[in-house]
Amino acid sequence: MVSPNDIATKEFKRVSSGYSPEEVDMFLDDIYEDYIKLYEESQKKNQAPATDASVQDLRKTLERTLTLAETAAAQVKEAARAEADSIVAQAKAEAEKLLSDSRNQVFEMEQQLAALENRYELMRTRVKMLLYAEIDLIDKSEISSDEAKEVKA
Repeated sequence: MVSPNDIATKEFKRVSSGYSPEEVDMFLDDIYEDYIKLYEESQKKNQAPATDASVQDLRKTLERTLTLAETAAAQVKEAARAEADSIVAQAKAEAEKLLSDSRNQVFEMEQQLAALENRYELMRTRVKMLLYAEIDLIDKSEISSDEAKEVKA
């Protein structure tokens, strides 16, 4: 195919009889301008399908990338949700264990307190009984000493 540059640089031999060189140059200039327009349109048309195809390929690639990104985001979100659920379940289990242990400790302390209260009451009763016994002994010994004094007197 003849390029616009070929037309612009084409030179003809000069002869004494023949066409007018000015008219030939003007005609070539007109052809050159029209040919440039046609040539550029042809180039655009040849590039357009390639451009359309590359745009279509790019669009498909972007759509696949977007789909993959959405899938990856959904997987990350689901993994995070599963991990969060696992952490919450583990925390609940630990809280239940702590609560159970605390209840057991409270029960054991209440049992110990009840045992100590029983021992206190038992000791108190024993001390009272000992005191009453001592008071009885003192009373008896006072009576005995009063009787002894009376007998001596």
